[in-house]
Amino acid sequence: MPACSVQHNNIQHRTSLCMWVQSCQCATTALPFTTLLCDTVLLGRTTSTSCMAYLDSGYVFLGSKGGDSQLIKLHAEPLPPAHTTNSSIAEEGTADGASAGASPMPADEGPNHVEVVETAPSLAPIVDFVVMDLERQGQGQMVACCGVFQDGSLRVVRNGIGIHEAAAMELPGIKGIWSLRRSWMDAYDSHLVLSFVGETRLLAISEEDVLDEATIEGFDSDSQTLLAATTLHDQLLQVTSSAVRLVSASSNSLLQQWSPSTAKHNPTTGGSSITLAAASPCQVLVAGGGGRLWLLEVTETGELVEVGGTVMDAEVACLDITPVGPDHDNKSSLAVIGSWSMQVTLLSSPDLQPLVTEDLGSEIIPRSVALADFEGQAYVLCGLGDGQLHNWRLQPDTAALSDHKKVVLGTKPILLSAFSSQGQRHVFAASDRPTIIYSNNKKLLYSNLNENEVEYLCSFTTSSFPDSLALVKGEQLSLGAIDGIQKLHIRTVPLGEQPRRITQQPETKTLGVMTISAPAAAAAGDLGKGHLRIFSDTTFDLLASYPLNHQEIPTAVASMRFGGGSGDKAESSAGSGSEDSSVFYIVGTALIRPGEFEPSKGRILLLSYNPTNSSLTLVEQLEVHGAVYNLCEFQGKLLATVNNKVHLYKWAAAAGGRQELVSDCSPVSVQVLCLHLAVRGDFVVVGDLMNSITLLVYKAAEGSLEIRARDQESKWLTALALLDDDTYAAADNSCNLVAVRKNPDAATDEERARLEVVGRFHTGEFINRIRPGSLVMRLPDSELGSVLTFLYGGVNGSVGLLASLPRDWFEMLAALQDGLKKVIYGVGGFDHESWRRFKDERRNEAASNFIDGDLVEAFLDLPPEKAREVVASVWPGGEFSYEEVSRRVEELQRLH
Repeated sequence: MPACSVQHNNIQHRTSLCMWVQSCQCATTALPFTTLLCDTVLLGRTTSTSCMAYLDSGYVFLGSKGGDSQLIKLHAEPLPPAHTTNSSIAEEGTADGASAGASPMPADEGPNHVEVVETAPSLAPIVDFVVMDLERQGQGQMVACCGVFQDGSLRVVRNGIGIHEAAAMELPGIKGIWSLRRSWMDAYDSHLVLSFVGETRLLAISEEDVLDEATIEGFDSDSQTLLAATTLHDQLLQVTSSAVRLVSASSNSLLQQWSPSTAKHNPTTGGSSITLAAASPCQVLVAGGGGRLWLLEVTETGELVEVGGTVMDAEVACLDITPVGPDHDNKSSLAVIGSWSMQVTLLSSPDLQPLVTEDLGSEIIPRSVALADFEGQAYVLCGLGDGQLHNWRLQPDTAALSDHKKVVLGTKPILLSAFSSQGQRHVFAASDRPTIIYSNNKKLLYSNLNENEVEYLCSFTTSSFPDSLALVKGEQLSLGAIDGIQKLHIRTVPLGEQPRRITQQPETKTLGVMTISAPAAAAAGDLGKGHLRIFSDTTFDLLASYPLNHQEIPTAVASMRFGGGSGDKAESSAGSGSEDSSVFYIVGTALIRPGEFEPSKGRILLLSYNPTNSSLTLVEQLEVHGAVYNLCEFQGKLLATVNNKVHLYKWAAAAGGRQELVSDCSPVSVQVLCLHLAVRGDFVVVGDLMNSITLLVYKAAEGSLEIRARDQESKWLTALALLDDDTYAAADNSCNLVAVRKNPDAATDEERARLEVVGRFHTGEFINRIRPGSLVMRLPDSELGSVLTFLYGGVNGSVGLLASLPRDWFEMLAALQDGLKKVIYGVGGFDHESWRRFKDERRNEAASNFIDGDLVEAFLDLPPEKAREVVASVWPGGEFSYEEVSRRVEELQRLH
């Protein structure tokens, strides 16, 4: 049961910023203190501040634990009114937030002197979240309840890279796309070249910023283009099946053309055509039938000079000649080809002599190869027809290949193409799961592009579309900007109030969010106003609201259909059928009364959302004797925890043809306060405030819930999840994770009534919620493709991953973890074993049966020589090679 942690920034909260403007001393009496009289002046509204540092020239940094941190500037004179406000949803009925610039001030609070210069986003605190897979492709996105009071927001966390589409047009049949510039040094592209079967079209940005069709006289528009590019000497290059054409960028006239029939090296006869082409800034590498290769150089005088040619032993399937290395001077000394013999070969330039050949060990033909530089390290990339990508590290001066690795990016053929974004070069791998390949800390990383079936991509930067890309998706050509190349992306949906609980209702494509508005500062004992807010699960527009009563706070929410499947699929199981097919939002509340240690009253509300008119209707309400801390669908019935009892309700017929919630069995008292629920089959797992985990079993024939087993250790639980039928994981208030297991095959009743602790681990994070799900798309043929994963969110805004690994993987990674402890140390030499020890007010024990994913993945950051030493020390008998260990750790890394 390894824990792979992914850390994130923290978040802050919104308050008024005040400054002391006067102090008067008084008291010359014999009092033991001095009395200060202070006046305050309200300067503006900021994030709720946990710490503050004055920098200089009016700049102040505000750090927060309940919202985004801010860098602000204080102005002596009031600022003009902000264009937008960050008002509460309850008041404005919108989810729009404040824009950058002047910090918004309500009209009754006077002038605003605070300018928000920069905001540092944070997820803290994550109170609750759901994981949604809207496209049903196995890749989820987390929607988290974050922030405190006015800083409350929904944060949409997703893995991958998005495209912000700026323009699109229908153009079916595109077979290739390239951008051209008028000059090699131009900052902007001038044309898009679109290749079709039997023709080529050009698009250009007009003076009216419109993308219109254009012509270049020297281009062959009646042939399919295999390659188009701008050369180092300000010429335009077009390669078709019949010829290589060099065109003047200034006059658009044809300067020279070359064809295989006129080649000096291995000329063809019978009209043999060009099948493939690749180019560097001043070179063109072309392939023809029979394994023929030719290398041409583009001169400054506008000539195509044939400088090399050869015949390979097999047909050429793909090729590239991109310059790599620190001293390439825009001219490549190496070329790479993939052949029908299932090999990758490095060739010297210009004589095209084989230097190194690598067998792919596969019966699948390579479909694309690329030479690429990432962070000063050269690589050879090769994509196969089955979605596999091979890569090698390359030493350009010696043409040596090393550190061969293989990953699976999809199931269809891969087409590699280089592009630029925000000043960096990356490689795009087109397949059924488009991927962008980049490097961080000298490691190749792979991020999914959040677009389906992108077939071709190239950079296209103009004054109208700065730092943009052109993409071909099916029958559509799109222009748009790309997100930052990073692992996770976060979208903020400001609420202006604090979100407490969230659930998804797939049937209506909505999210139900329980919120509490900020309490009135002047009203003593005011808890704020509670609401159920309904949002679209795709656009996150606010659709409907339902207010709670005065002094009534929301404590739980679920979506379910009585008698059938559940809207909360993560923590539910299917049950019996029912005649009523309506899907409900179920809301649990608590009524807060002065002087009560624990709430003695609460309600369970059944609400129906109508997508047609975006309305919420109260269908049923049931008063209960306590706070409803959790709700869960269970075999077509509603399971609820009320204070320290577990109740089971069914939707039954009542008088007058209506239906109502009625108790299905006697409630079960479980310890102190039942805060957490998880169900599977006939079993119900309850997490208690102080007394850890209790296992219940539902006996349908007898209509009863019975206690089956307990964890005998005392733990203050904060989150709970079911890892499998017999193993349960929980987080406690000492920032630990613990795993327990039931013992159905034990010899005695006493042993069967005890949940055995089988794993302990200190995360250092106060975890609020654990839910099944993943932020990455895993392929079915991956070794870990069927591994169950769980996401957790914490008070500090951290997001982590739990995964239950196969035993052979666990044993191998546990051994590697022990070896890495001896060579990798924390900041200041902090001991890893001491940090990960299970610690609470009663125990201090060594971590057990958990793998620290952060530590194991640090293996990939070690220099290759040091990593090999670690492998040799852990497995002196050679049970695992360095290559196998690296492959398994990379496979583990791709779980998140």
